[in-house]
Parts: sequence; C-alpha cells; structure tokens
Amino acid sequence: MRDISLRNLTESRGFEDEKTEDAVHQCSACGMHDDICPSGQCTCSGGGTPENGVTAQEDTAATTIPFEGKIITEGGNYEIQAGPYTGKIVINTTQPVNIAIKGNVTFSNSDPFIDVENAGIVNIKSEADYVVDCATYAKHFINVASPSAQVTIEKGKYTSRTFNVGMVPAGTLTVNDAEMESNAYCLTASGSGRVIINGGTYIHDKNPAEERAVFWIFSGGHMTLNDVVATSEEAVILNSTGTVDVNGGKFQTTGTKSCFVNNSANLTIDKGITTDGTFVSEGASCINNSWGQVRINGGSFTTDADIAVKNCGGLRLNGGTVEAPKGTAIDISGESGDVQLNSGTIRNSVTGVRVADAGDSEIDLKAVTFENNTDDISLGKDQQINIKKSFAGTAKIRVDDPARGRQITTDNEDLSYQNKLKLFSMNPGYIIGYKRGDDGVEYRYLADANGNIVTTENAKATANLGAGEQELDTATVVPENTTVTVTANLPEGAEGAEFLGWSAVRADGKALDWTPARDDPQTITFTMPDCNVTVEALYQGGNGDIDNPSGGGSSDAVAGIAAVALTGAAVWSIYETGTGIYRVLNMPGVPMPSNRAGLATLIWEKAGCPEPQTVKSFSDIDDADLHLRQAASWMEEQGLMDDVKENEFRPYRYVTKLQTCLVWDKAKEKSLIS
Repeated sequence: MRDISLRNLTESRGFEDEKTEDAVHQCSACGMHDDICPSGQCTCSGGGTPENGVTAQEDTAATTIPFEGKIITEGGNYEIQAGPYTGKIVINTTQPVNIAIKGNVTFSNSDPFIDVENAGIVNIKSEADYVVDCATYAKHFINVASPSAQVTIEKGKYTSRTFNVGMVPAGTLTVNDAEMESNAYCLTASGSGRVIINGGTYIHDKNPAEERAVFWIFSGGHMTLNDVVATSEEAVILNSTGTVDVNGGKFQTTGTKSCFVNNSANLTIDKGITTDGTFVSEGASCINNSWGQVRINGGSFTTDADIAVKNCGGLRLNGGTVEAPKGTAIDISGESGDVQLNSGTIRNSVTGVRVADAGDSEIDLKAVTFENNTDDISLGKDQQINIKKSFAGTAKIRVDDPARGRQITTDNEDLSYQNKLKLFSMNPGYIIGYKRGDDGVEYRYLADANGNIVTTENAKATANLGAGEQELDTATVVPENTTVTVTANLPEGAEGAEFLGWSAVRADGKALDWTPARDDPQTITFTMPDCNVTVEALYQGGNGDIDNPSGGGSSDAVAGIAAVALTGAAVWSIYETGTGIYRVLNMPGVPMPSNRAGLATLIWEKAGCPEPQTVKSFSDIDDADLHLRQAASWMEEQGLMDDVKENEFRPYRYVTKLQTCLVWDKAKEKSLIS
C-alpha cells in the first residue's frame, strides 16, 4: 500500500492530532496502521507480528462468501472466490472487515455487489488484479452509505456495463492503484460522502442514452484525485455543487464535452506527488466553469477546440500553462465573480485572454507570462482589464471597438506605474497611450499610431489625444496637427531663477511656429508637426545652475550665453549663437550628444575610459551594457553628472547643447580632458 493512501485514510478518519513516529506502527501483514486493527491485533489473513511487538491472531482462516451473497455482521477476514455472483454482500458491522478478492468475478443483480450499510474499517483487496465485472443491468460494485464507514479498495479491475462502479453518499472511500471502467460513472460522491483516489486508471465509455462522466460529484460531495489517469468520450469530472481537488495526473476527453465541468462548485487543480498534471480536451474546453470557483495552481491545459478554460464564475490562475492553438486560452464571459490571473503561462494560442460581457466583475492581470499568442488580450465592446503593477512582461491587446480615446485598463489610483507597462495595440492605426489625471487616476487607452514625440526640459507638455487633456512623456505619440500646450516648470532647487524664454526645436531643422499665451509668456502652444519636437524653458540665476546637469559652476564664456532676458526668437538666436561660439572654440569636430547616455560616454571616452572606483547597477541601464555603466559611474564619481533620481541615471533623457557645453567646460576645469 502506498504511503499516500495511508495518509489520506488517517486524514479521513478525522485524526486531528498527529501521532509521533514511535506511537504509530504498521502491521506486517496488511501494511495498515496497527491502531486500525481491533485491540492492536491484525485480522488480515496471513497473520504476522506488528512492529510494536503485539502478536497477531493465530487463526488466519477466512470465510468464503457464497455466490448467493452474504450479510456480514461480524468483523474478520472474508474471501470472494472466482465465479458468478448473483447475490449482494451487505456489511452491517462496525468491527474491521477485510475482504480478499481471489479470482475473476461476474455479478448480476439489481442491487450493489458490496453494500456498506453500517460499518467502520473495511479493506477490500484484489490479490492479483482480478476483474470484477458488473454485467448488463447489474448495479454498482460498491455502495458506501454509512457515515462511519472508512472503506479502502486496493488494486483490481472493476467494470460496470450500465450503472456506476461505486457510489459514496456517506462515509469515505479510498481507492489505491485500481482500474475502473463504466458506461455510466466510475465513482460518485454526494452528501457527506468523500472519495480519495490514489493513482490508477479510470475510463468512461460513451453512453448513447445519457451524458455521463468518469467522476460525478454533487450535492456537497468531496473527491480528491492524486496522480490519476482518466479518459472519457464525454466529460472526465462533472462537479455540481461539490468540491474536487485534483493533484497531478493525466486527464483526456476525446468527444465534444469539457474535461472538467464545474457547476456552482469548487474545483482546485494542483501538482501531484509524481506528476505535474496534463489536461487535454480534443473537442471542447479543458475546464467549463459556470458560477463556480476554480483555482489552478499547476498543470498544463491544452485543447484543440475554441476555448481551453471557459470561465463564467470565480477564477484564480496561480500557475501552470494554458494553450489553445486554434482559439482562446482563457475566456472570461458573464458577470459571475472576480478573476485573478496571478501567475502561470498563457501560450501558443490565437487569443490568450478574452474578456466579454463581464459586467461589474473585476478582472485582475498580475504576474502572468504571455508566449507566442497572436493576441495576448482581447477585449469585447466596452470591456476593460485591470493590469496590476506585478505584470512585468509584454501584452499585445486587441479590442472589438477601436476608437481614439477608447479606454483599455480600468482606472487605477496606485502610484504611477501604468505608463511603464509594455502594452501594444493590435488594432491597425492605434497605439496604447497613457493618461494620468489631476486626481491621480491613471489608465491606458487607444491613441492614434501616426505621430511623433515631444521632449521637454524644465517644462510640462500636455495635449488632448482622445482621452482628455493629459501630460506627455517620451513614450507618448502625438498625432500630426494636434494642439500641444507647454508650460514652464521651474525645477526644485532653482528658486529665484529668472525665466528667459524658450528653445523650441523641430527634428527636421525647421523653425517651430509657436504662440505664447495671452499675458503668460511661460506658456506656449504649437501645432504638432510630422516630426519630433524638443522644447526647453530657459532660466538664469537662482539657487542653482539648472542648465548644468552636474550642478556645478561654469566658465564666463558659457555663462554669458543667455545673459539677456529676452523671449522668443531673440532668446533662441542668442542661445544658438553662444553655444555655437563655444563649440567652435573649445569642441572642434566633437559631435553633440542628444541624451545623457551620449554625453556621459562622450566625456568618459575623451578622458581615456578610466576605470571608476565602483561600477554601479542603475535600474534603467541594462547590466549587460558595461560600457555605459562604467561611463555613468565615473561621471557621477567626478561630480560631472548626478543621478536624476536615486539609482536611476535616465540615460535617454534629452540634453541641450548648453548642458553639453557646461559639462565639457567643467571636465576641462578639473583637468579630466584636454
């Protein structure tokens, strides 16, 4: 007998206090715990001496049960011989009963072959995997109807042509390494009945008259399946208002019914002791959940049909893999409960997750991984999905009703993270934009795909991209002809600085036509061209030299670049002229970098690529990019550039020509470059 069966049997007997290893012993004859045997003595045939030294009964003779059946009213050892049985066996005693099956058996009677009416411990063992065949119109092999019964079936093959192999409306039935086959159900659990199945093979042959399954759990019954192999031309598990725990195993349906049908019931699927679990459905869903609760903690689910997991209820995906090469891996339809996709992998499907008609049900996407799907997420009309901060991968999203401003994710009041989500639109002509309102609520939505970006320095740019006025960042694409508003934003630590005007540069080298707001020169508007735009608010003086990314001083030559407080074209003319003069005099032939990464690399390489004292790991620089990490670390150590934020270097943040000149000049003052 396997260890798992002993564990489950002990558990089913309601033992709340675990015995110590010294206090629990196994019988050498039957392998059961000695405390199961009466008075510490084993009644199994063969006798033997338990490990605790208690001598088993010397009388090992077993009573042969006649073909006409028998009512067992006393505990002891019994035998079922080979041959045709026409009468049932009734167990009506709470004393331990051991039944050994000694040969192949046929049974023909309208009653169950073994009827457990009032019992305690009952052990049934097929000594050589004999076959018990309940012939046409014969009822079940076993019926457990006693609340106190603890029945164990060990090995053997059991078939039923018309009815179930076993029914358990009360008590506990444990089945170890058996084979069962039925045109109805192999095993059912209902009411207070509990079935524990450890290993073995179970087959359901299609019943042309009625829809059945391998296992049926209903009206509060409980079934646990550990590393079981089950196949069916219909469903494997039909769970109606019951509880089912599946631990590993191999389950397969070959017809048009779902592998697991869960109706207003509880279903938990986890890894087993020897197998992770594979669940295959050729013509229907692996799981069809209607108004129930399903928890998937492990295993692999695959279907050749349209949907692998069809959910109209509560769902927790905590692990495992789900795939539907011809359709949808997980379909969420109907307002029926919350869904949390916490972990696991959704792969190799046309659609990973489909949300339709979910009503007020909350659909949370957390640390799930998408692999090789045409669409990772599909949203029906007006449907949204709540993508949490723990989602670190990428997701390709398609909606049924694409339109500019169409909201994709639910409103989220968490501290800004939505803009960091890697979401890609599969609707032609759209990208997935980002919106954060003044109330702190953020979400993602569809924006026009054709456009360019606005980069700001010392300023904030906003535009209406279909979801209301929103702040723009370097991940936001702004369509051509969109009105953009830019407002100067004095950086922290630069109090008292004087606003000089604007630097506004088009990527194509053309002048940007912008208009100042009435009575407010620190706000401008412009119409987005068909290229990138860089806008910088220029300041002078104050508590800090804000144009210098190092925070240090500058030479007279550079400081005099913006010495006159003018606005508009005049400021830009002076700005360009001043930086141009400095570059001609001090940086002949040196290319001007466009971002902080380029600036750091330029100065570091000009200094001869010196080794920094410590090579930092910046959160926004790939650890594999050793060259840039060395440059950034050295620049920080030399006081030439600082982190914009703790542990963040912001390598792709735009730098102006003035900033480059200032850092170059400071490096010269420190004799780091010539």
